[in-house]
Amino acid sequence: MLPRNHRQEALSRAYVRAVAGHAGLLCNDFDEDFGIDMCLREVDELGRRYFDSGDQLDLQVRSTTRAAETAAGIAYDIDVRTYDLLRRERPQCPRILVLLVLPVDEAEWLSHSVESLVLRRCAYWHSLRGAEATTAHTTIRITLPVANVFSVEAVQNLMRLIRQGGAP
Repeated sequence: MLPRNHRQEALSRAYVRAVAGHAGLLCNDFDEDFGIDMCLREVDELGRRYFDSGDQLDLQVRSTTRAAETAAGIAYDIDVRTYDLLRRERPQCPRILVLLVLPVDEAEWLSHSVESLVLRRCAYWHSLRGAEATTAHTTIRITLPVANVFSVEAVQNLMRLIRQGGAP
């Protein structure tokens, strides 16, 4: 059996894929990990033909069972290397963190029947673009806004922003 952290990663990727699929976006995994795990791309229609628009959002995907949840947001400790990668303003392609918050009890993570497939809890997204540099050496605590649920509507809005030349 895969170690617990690998099972968590598989579920976080499945969550992203499900949301992207329902939103009508291409979703790709990277074979090599240089700080970006997945990307979302838009598909446009011209006449009766579909094509990749080229608009892309890069994702660093994480999961946790130990996030500190408050009214202000989801507190999460991220390694400094990833924080620095995500806060860079230089990349032309916008980058966000997607954090799947799972129940503590692994038996509650997923359930299924002939009627449904249920992945418990929720993923949130956060852009660290332009965030302040840190003097921390190992980890830094960030807060993901509870309003930033990684949903079909959210990714469609993010892709619309990118298409219009903006960045989250």
